[in-house]
Amino acid sequence: MNITTITKENNFFYLFFALVFMLLSSSLVAQLGEEEHHYLFEFLTIGMLLLSLKSLKNDKTWFWAVGILAMTSVVLFVSNRFFTIYYTEFITLLIWAIFFIGCFKVLVKSIINSKQIDQNMIVGSMVLYLLIGLLYTSIYLFILRIVPNSFHGLEFTSLSEDFSIVTYYSFVTLTTLGYGDIYPQEPIARFFVISESIVGVFYIAIIVSSLVSARLGSISKN
Repeated sequence: MNITTITKENNFFYLFFALVFMLLSSSLVAQLGEEEHHYLFEFLTIGMLLLSLKSLKNDKTWFWAVGILAMTSVVLFVSNRFFTIYYTEFITLLIWAIFFIGCFKVLVKSIINSKQIDQNMIVGSMVLYLLIGLLYTSIYLFILRIVPNSFHGLEFTSLSEDFSIVTYYSFVTLTTLGYGDIYPQEPIARFFVISESIVGVFYIAIIVSSLVSARLGSISKN
């Protein structure tokens, strides 16, 4: 499949690459463990937004919206070089949340309207799962920023240092693995952890049934 030309048959691939790029690169940055590498993390966020634009060309409204989010991230990055802005991390988390929710909405609409199972639909289903986990990562980071003792095993330092470990916890919760090394201690944190576990279980059931239904529908037409 040629993914250099974006069509409705391959538009999820670049978004998938953008999210995987963010997850892998942020882990590598965290592994470096040096304070100055938080600059790299900000570059990764901007890179994720820009790379995802390739997947969103078929939805002009959201394409321009993500472009605005990317430009806002660039402005924040430049501003942080000259000023100390207390609310920068909150704005960054808000940008992530808007991006993840918007992309999730676009993908759900596309997958629901899809009449057959192909590589793009399968990749889109994987992207939806990644978006759920990353959205909850943003929520947990926001909670951790407001209430520092919300989670046992987590202490808020900065987004660049905490993103990797909070993402790990989010996907452990989403998949209902529950290793126990990190767990919620405050009521609001417990609420979102419970909701993510429920979403994770229902997502698997719904997406599998949708794929099977689409497959049976395509077979019946042949």
